[in-house]
This record gives sequence, C-alpha cells and structure tokens, in this order.
Amino acid sequence: MGLPETFQRPPRENHVPTCLVLGAGGYIGTRLVAALRADGHQVRAMGRSLPAVPDGVRGIRADIRDADALAAATSGVDVVYHLVHSLAGKDFVRVDERIAHAVAAAAAAAGVRQIVYLGGPRPRAADLSDHLASRAEVGDVFLEGPTPALVLRASMIIGRGSASFELLGWAARAPVVLRPSWMANRSRPVAVGDVLHHLRAAASREDRVNGAVDVAGPDTMTYLDLLQRYARIAGLPWRLPLPVAALPGGPALVAAVGPLPAPLTRALLESMRHDLVPDPATVLPPPPGGATSVDRALRAAVGGDTEPARPPARAPGLVRDRRVLRVRATAATLWRVIADIGGDRGWHTIPGVWALRGALDHLVGGIGLHKGRPARLSPGDVVDSWTVVDRGDAERVLVLRADMRLPGRAWLALRAVDNGRPGECDYEQTVTFVPDGLPGRLYWLAQKPAHDIVFGLMARNIARTAEA
Repeated sequence: MGLPETFQRPPRENHVPTCLVLGAGGYIGTRLVAALRADGHQVRAMGRSLPAVPDGVRGIRADIRDADALAAATSGVDVVYHLVHSLAGKDFVRVDERIAHAVAAAAAAAGVRQIVYLGGPRPRAADLSDHLASRAEVGDVFLEGPTPALVLRASMIIGRGSASFELLGWAARAPVVLRPSWMANRSRPVAVGDVLHHLRAAASREDRVNGAVDVAGPDTMTYLDLLQRYARIAGLPWRLPLPVAALPGGPALVAAVGPLPAPLTRALLESMRHDLVPDPATVLPPPPGGATSVDRALRAAVGGDTEPARPPARAPGLVRDRRVLRVRATAATLWRVIADIGGDRGWHTIPGVWALRGALDHLVGGIGLHKGRPARLSPGDVVDSWTVVDRGDAERVLVLRADMRLPGRAWLALRAVDNGRPGECDYEQTVTFVPDGLPGRLYWLAQKPAHDIVFGLMARNIARTAEA
C-alpha cells in the first residue's frame, strides 16, 4: 500500500514539533518521553501516575478522561502519542473506546497534525480475544477520525518492564513447562529499541499519515520457542515441555498465581490463541543498521552478557586446532556458506553428532538440546548451542563461543580468506580451548580423536559446499 515508504520521508527542516505523550507513566511512555526530548522536541507528558520527567519536559498529572485537562494538554501540539490501555479493569474494552473518541475529538479541536497510536496485531480471525479486539477498535476510531492517525501494530515487545516480557520470564522460571496447543502459535517479537525508533520517527514527518502498519522483529517463532530462547539467554535449565490439552479456565488459573494483575494476565494469555505473524507487505522497514534479533533483545532485557567473551591470545593450558583448506570458489561464495551455518542448515559434519552431544549436555543440566538461529547472525545471537562472539563481513570471519557445559571454555572461528588466486580462496577453521585445570586437560585429550573426525569432516564439507 506504499505506507512504509511514505513513512520514511525525511523530516522538515527548521521545525521543532511539540509532542504530547498520553500514558507517559507507562513502560513505553517513560522511554518515549526521554527519547523525544533527547531528539530535541518539545515534549509534554501526561498520565495519572507520572514519574519524574527529564529536564525540559512539561509533566501533566491528570486523568485522560478529564475533558478539560485533555483539551489543555493538546492545545498547540503537533503530534499526539496515544499509549493508553486500560487492561487492569473488567470493562477495559468500553473504557478504551470512550477514551479514544475523547482523544480524537480533542486532537481535532486543537488542530493536531498527527496522532500516533501503538496498538496490537490484527489477526484475521472471527473470534478475537477482547484484548486484541479492543486494540483494533481503538485503532479504527483514530483512523476514521478527522485527524490523520498512524497506527503501529506490535505483538510482544521485548524489554525489561514490558508486561508480556515479564509474563514470559515468569513462565520460563516455572518448575514445569506446559505445552498446550496454542504454544505452537507464532509471532514476530520486537525489541523495545526498534519500537521506539519508529515512534520517534513519526514526530518529525513532513507528511500526514493515515493508516496502519506493523512493527515486527526479524524472527518468526512459536511461543514455545520464545520461552526456551528466554531460558537459554537467562542461563536457566532447558526443560522438555509437557504436552497438555488447553485446560478450561487455564488463563484464570495462571492469572491467580502469575506476577501481573489478573485481568492483564488473562488478556495476554487469551491473545496467544491467535497466530500473530503480520503480512510482510505491511511491516515497516527496520531501523538503520538492521532490526534487533530476538536473541540480542532478550540478552539486553535479562541483563545477559551483551558482549560475549572473545578467545584469549594467551591463557594457562590454551590449545588451538587450526585447519586451512584451499577452496575452488571465491571468498564471497565461501563466506555465504559460513554465515549460514547452524539451525536447520546444519553443521556440515556427521549427521546427528551434534544432537547426540546436545543430549549428553542436557543430561548434566546444560542447554545442548537447544536448536535454532536467526536469519542473519550478529554478535550476541544464539546458534544452536553456540553464541556469536563476532561477525565481520569485511574480514569474512565468524567467531562462536560454545555454551555447553565443559571443563573449560571453547570457541570456534570460521574464516574465508582471499588468497590472491583467481577463483580460489582459503578456508580457515580454528578451535580454541582453555581448560579448567587438570580436568580440562584430560577432557581435551580424551575427546581429541572424536574432535579430529567431527571438525575435520566439517571443514571438508564446508569447502565442498562452497565449491558445488
């Protein structure tokens, strides 16, 4: 429909817009207020419970249902951000609809240029949950109103403090992982930083936009995959899920013991009955530098190691296994094979060997059974039982850190090297192992014969794949 391209137009010069953030005391609101102010905009922050606002921001403590306060807050405003959701009450559907009509009327009376609403996904289903149906209805109120409205639709937002993210973390730490049928439904979780990028971009658009678009991350995954991915990043044990039928009253039961207000928990769980993968044609382009993968978003949210340790140059007992093969293919071709390693693409070695190694790791409480990778690898991403330490496209090098339980630390570096010969290159594969004392040294010696077979075959098969 052309809206994503329209939304990317450059901002007007020499104009400082005034932005009003409704729901400024919420999870997204507090971050958006600070970001807009840092961008140099004039910002007003309105909410019933408002934390301390940044310098230069006008804080307005008021209920959005107060017509006089809303009229005063919108006066002289260019862009209104609507981030209000009343999920805590039983009648939130009716309350949110009334609030949306009031905001649309106040914006029209004040001559607001643009309304920006952060809503939820809109699956094609007749029996939408009240949560999703309410988000869609509020979006329709704004789209049908007199003021142009940009409706940004996002499913799960990954970031510390997000309601859905906190519920995910609670479920990942539960003693038993249940697997009702809806855990196979999919979504495209998005990092909070990417959401803020698109919200900020709307503040200074020259054109007025009226339409709905989706804000989504680069990875499509099931809820079960997402839960296991959280456990992996947070260092929790990988557990086999217990298949169960969808229990009547299940959301109410979880709501009674969960970490969030019961109405909010029920609303979020009922929304998981739907597949929430958006139409690719309606998804906004990613921020400059690319979208944030689920792994990196989770790592930032749970406080994991944002910069995984690189292999050391020297360490007590350090050993390296380096292999170099000449490949009858260009370095660019070989690099594509290297960058695609792992997940469903496999490891170019003995079939099933890594699954067996993962099962053994799982028996001792490790994460070896985890399988998966994002479409494009970046530092911090997970590739099966490894974590990406470095990816250098210019140097054509991929460095991975082993996350399985070992009596030491291990890294795998894969590199495509241009050797100056036309149509040829070199493949370099280096395993670095730093043992933990004598047990680590004995482990290295014991597994060395199998290591030579597995990694030797891996090197040869990667070279052959590039040559094919």
